Amino acid sequence: MDLLNIYKLMKEKNIVFSFKGALSQEILVEMGNQLKSHLGLSNKLKKIFSVFIELAQNIMHYSDEKEFIAGSEKGVGIVLFTETEEYFKVISGNLVENSKVAFLKNRLEYLKSLPYEELKNLYTEQIRNRRESNSKGAGLGFIEICRKSGSNIDYKFYPFNEKLYFFSLVVKISKDVQNG
Repeated sequence: MDLLNIYKLMKEKNIVFSFKGALSQEILVEMGNQLKSHLGLSNKLKKIFSVFIELAQNIMHYSDEKEFIAGSEKGVGIVLFTETEEYFKVISGNLVENSKVAFLKNRLEYLKSLPYEELKNLYTEQIRNRRESNSKGAGLGFIEICRKSGSNIDYKFYPFNEKLYFFSLVVKISKDVQNG
């Protein structure tokens, strides 16, 4: 492993922090504290923090790569936070089964196409709907990410092996107070 090149790449890409591994609630809290510390009292803190939490929880609950930590199964993935003069980016990646790719693409394209008011209404509707007994949430994560970012998301699926794809989701949040 060439740590110097990893360091240079992270510096070049303005990566403020990154984490790769099994995500637990404790790790999520620590990463959240790091993010809050970096952002200070930024007027974007709530939006960025909300997106960050949603992406990390998505990995914790839905990654198809798992590790057992302290007796419970945790999702494995990667989360990065970058900053440029124009925007903040929260980037996540994790493995998903091939069978989930079409659903995820369709869901993300649908949500990206909705205006803010329709996302807001869909969010309210989802909260009111009953969850399935085996559900880990109310289906709000992607809706919330689109709402907070102004649907400024990009995603890709990379073949990983014959059963899995690597799902990458990039969320940009403008630093321009008037635009997001």
